[in-house]
Amino acid sequence: MNRKPTIRDIAKLAGVSDTAVSLAFRDNSRLSEKTRARILAISRELNYFPNRPARALRSGDSTAIGFIVTDITDPFYSRMIRSAETIALECGYSILFAESGWDPEKEVRAVSDMIESRVRGLLMCFCEKAPQSMPLIERSNLHLIAVDTYPRDYRGPYVANDVEAAGYMAAEHLLAVGCRAPAFFNATESMSSFSSFSLLLRGFARCLRERGITFGDSSVVNADLTIEGGLQGFARLTASGRRFDGVFCVNDLCALGAIEAAERTGRRVGKDIAIMGIDNLEMSGVSRISLTSIDQPYDRIIELAARAMISSIEENEPCSIRRRLKPSLVIRGSTGLAGAPAAG
Repeated sequence: MNRKPTIRDIAKLAGVSDTAVSLAFRDNSRLSEKTRARILAISRELNYFPNRPARALRSGDSTAIGFIVTDITDPFYSRMIRSAETIALECGYSILFAESGWDPEKEVRAVSDMIESRVRGLLMCFCEKAPQSMPLIERSNLHLIAVDTYPRDYRGPYVANDVEAAGYMAAEHLLAVGCRAPAFFNATESMSSFSSFSLLLRGFARCLRERGITFGDSSVVNADLTIEGGLQGFARLTASGRRFDGVFCVNDLCALGAIEAAERTGRRVGKDIAIMGIDNLEMSGVSRISLTSIDQPYDRIIELAARAMISSIEENEPCSIRRRLKPSLVIRGSTGLAGAPAAG
């Protein structure tokens, strides 16, 4: 057979109805085991697979859960996606992924696609630039749980990181290792107002001010969430003549760029200057890098969110979970200094 086989081809060869073929692909069907085995054997021989999205559209019995992330290239989002899929499969569900790329139009389109695909619920990492997404979700009556962070005006269920506590923790650590003029490398200017980044900065600044350390706008650099952003941010701060002896970066990738930039100027990271990030990526623990980082429990976040979502779907009850998980500090060599003179 040169063309793609259809359900009718399978039914004709098996001597059954189209409905019987459809039932054969369900774990609990009314078909006899003999008939079901015959249909499945013919299907395997012809390399036939059922069109599950189409079947869900007809029957309304989709087992798919949508998961929209902001940046699929970010290592911690990739980790969350794998964990979500593992939990969903254990419970008889599948995960349908999409990425917004921090683009409001892409986010709205991704939400629309999820609704059209008849997902049963939506795990959502909001990009915070698209207020149109929420009305779409509300009109669809989808189960929704915000994951990682959420917009300031969001009042629904969530499982998130306590990013303000993470910022405070980072400042405490830099002070403890002797820094007295720390800087903060934020996201780009267009993204720095997002709740996760503004809360991170707020916690960092609050700790410093409580300890009597002067910290103002000149100590904040709009870098980016990338290695290149860290490189450029460090270069700009150095060129400004601003005195600084420590840097807390908005993520580990940015911190890796800052480390590279510092080394290019001859400053020894962990001796002349302290640099740290947040996310605790696997590569951050490599001895050549040895980056101090704030660990956020992403595996636990997605586990709580996915299981709460599945429970809500199966009980046909609104999601009610509201959890904010505490971070932890992982100290490595990049903040090993104690009382070193400020760079700049």
